[in-house]
Amino acid sequence: MKWSRELEIALTASKAAGACLAVLAQGQRTVLSDAGRDIKMQADRDAEKAILAQLAPSGFPVLAEESGAHGDVMNSGPVWVVDPLDGTMNFSREIPFYGTSIALLVAGKPVMGVIYDANRSETFSGIVSEGCWLNGIAVTVSNISDPSKAILATGLPTCSNHDSASLVTFVHDMGRFKKVRMLGSAALMLAYVAAGRIDAYSEDDIMLWDVAAGLALVQAAGGFVSDRPSERIEWGRYVRCAGNSKLWES
Repeated sequence: MKWSRELEIALTASKAAGACLAVLAQGQRTVLSDAGRDIKMQADRDAEKAILAQLAPSGFPVLAEESGAHGDVMNSGPVWVVDPLDGTMNFSREIPFYGTSIALLVAGKPVMGVIYDANRSETFSGIVSEGCWLNGIAVTVSNISDPSKAILATGLPTCSNHDSASLVTFVHDMGRFKKVRMLGSAALMLAYVAAGRIDAYSEDDIMLWDVAAGLALVQAAGGFVSDRPSERIEWGRYVRCAGNSKLWES
């Protein structure tokens, strides 16, 4: 199976980060900066170091949220994209919904992803065109095709517009779905879409490292993804939709 070696590397790296976060969650949760709508914690950095140590033997460049680019991340070959702690605000407030996200991109497209939720001992993994698994058991996106019966996951990322006009549009777009969930971790919300727990995901100006692994998982689980680079921020993504294709065609 293509990328199976890289999948094992990512699985090991995600568990190393999860173990690190589990220890840190029991002690003082050190905040490094808390400006505007963003928050940075020592836990982000410590978990990232654990991941980078595991990824280093692969020799692939890495784009990491905390430390930036390691090597030529703009090349057309394999590149790791890492978010060591997606859901930092949740972590800071002891809300147990955060995870570690590791993706492999080739020519800018996600081909493999791992998202680890240490709080629930859940590992979501997938290889595009090969399959998606939750703790080793195959999963697929939901088959709900009517938005009025579907759950949409979304959020208001740090870099998104929060002006009145943008928020009106945001609320209008949500109106056609049965329920809307804003859970504070784009990675885990996309993992839930891949596993069929949530039907759809959409978010604007979300950072690449937040969604790269999740987008791979959704596609690996038979889902549909429409995304493009953000028009406002470097490494940002506009994820128009992720879920099953029938839902978005309706």
